[in-house]
Amino acid sequence: MRVSIRLGLLAGFMIMVSLLASVVALRQRSDPAEDQASGARTYETALVTVDAGVTRGLLNNPAAYHNQAGPSAPLGPADARLVRDLKPVLTRVWSAPGAYHDPATDRYDYDPVAPDGGTMYGYLDQATAYSGRILMNVDQCEQELMTTAAPQRCREVLKNGIRHYKQRYPALRYVEIFNEPDRPWETRPDEARAMSAAEYYEWYRIGYQLVNEINAELRPVHPLRVGGPVTHAFNEPYLQEFLDHYRDDPDPTKRLDFLSYHQYQRRDDVAAVATEKGTVQRWLRERGLPDKIPTFVTEYGVFPGGNTGTSFAADLLTQAAAMATLGYFYVEGGTDVPMHWVFNHSSNDRKSMFVDGTDGAGYPYYNLVRMQRMLKKIRVSAGSDALTPKGLGVNALATRDASGVAVLITNYQWTSRNVTHGVTVNVGNLPAEFANRRIRVERYLVDAVTSNYAHDPAKGSLQRVQRYTMDTADAISANFELGPNAMSLLVLTPVE
Repeated sequence: MRVSIRLGLLAGFMIMVSLLASVVALRQRSDPAEDQASGARTYETALVTVDAGVTRGLLNNPAAYHNQAGPSAPLGPADARLVRDLKPVLTRVWSAPGAYHDPATDRYDYDPVAPDGGTMYGYLDQATAYSGRILMNVDQCEQELMTTAAPQRCREVLKNGIRHYKQRYPALRYVEIFNEPDRPWETRPDEARAMSAAEYYEWYRIGYQLVNEINAELRPVHPLRVGGPVTHAFNEPYLQEFLDHYRDDPDPTKRLDFLSYHQYQRRDDVAAVATEKGTVQRWLRERGLPDKIPTFVTEYGVFPGGNTGTSFAADLLTQAAAMATLGYFYVEGGTDVPMHWVFNHSSNDRKSMFVDGTDGAGYPYYNLVRMQRMLKKIRVSAGSDALTPKGLGVNALATRDASGVAVLITNYQWTSRNVTHGVTVNVGNLPAEFANRRIRVERYLVDAVTSNYAHDPAKGSLQRVQRYTMDTADAISANFELGPNAMSLLVLTPVE
């Protein structure tokens, strides 16, 4: 009886989809930008086909990699518990030499107090409590010390800080030298400034040398690794010139343990990020360098700086869908470490996972990462007929392991399109664990009104919108609707 009812509902759904498709056929042919500007919404169908029998290797889950903003944006106890639920493998933190060192007196205070009362030790204690490993971005010294003609004082300040924090926090594994040295915007005289690739490399050379010294002096169980150049974007000329300088560096102890950069420039061409890892590998081979050097994208997103999209509430959902989709394409391209940005942003909350002024409340972005964390260990084949070459539309990240199958489906529209999709997900070749067993079907949803704090704070946590059990089968078909920038996780579990 249950199967008959479901087949009837499915037939009714497909008739409804057909009628709606015919009603909006003319609108589908209109310009998406005009539709978005006028508020008009188009309706299309999407077919997602999953073959759980075709594996694509272990999933390098983007939910494993995170950023925690500095001591001025601490997590409350409940927020920290929610972060622990994500089980971060690697978290990026920040160290500002100008905060722990006073060049006028040459005094050090490695536990400085931030303007809002947070402390450096409190910040690092929190990060190391929930994360297995730490990456520390070490920024420039006070500008009066930033001269390659006489770098010794800054070198000493950098080394003292890195050494101190490595001794206190053995979880510190990676060091990034400076942050966004290719910055194209103007800075104040007391701020970290832009540098040419040649000047940056002089500081990077100092960075790897002092890391080598610290490793030799401390002999830690897990030696420090070092990388750069931490560009503000996938800045191809700057990155290539940096690699030229690294290739030409005669120091036999030189090291580049990872190449890192940021990515905020692909908001309406998200598919392009899938080629970045391959491009870096080609650059390395062209220079006679090992092409196994990992790529770390230590920040990514679609709202650089104080940028906005439409309304704040809409941007919160756009941010989540963008991070899901960028993460999908970074998985496609084999990027080694794509790091979510950020738990709690100090100034632009549309990039935050947690709600300012509360403790324990998350935005859609947090709920997206929750769904990523519910994915299984092995990636399997999945395709969508509603995904444009630039990555707009419906994408699907499908996974399996002995516990079942999980598929994350995202309808990413940025702000230039306003398309709702009637989605059909067909999952075939279910794993052997499903044989002769009933199947529990669960679905979670994040959209404009569901699992969305901006719509209803009381129901801002991740909501399960479907749960039922069906008889044994070799394949499953699920049907649902995804509005613009909505995300849904479909979980199939074999049960007795």
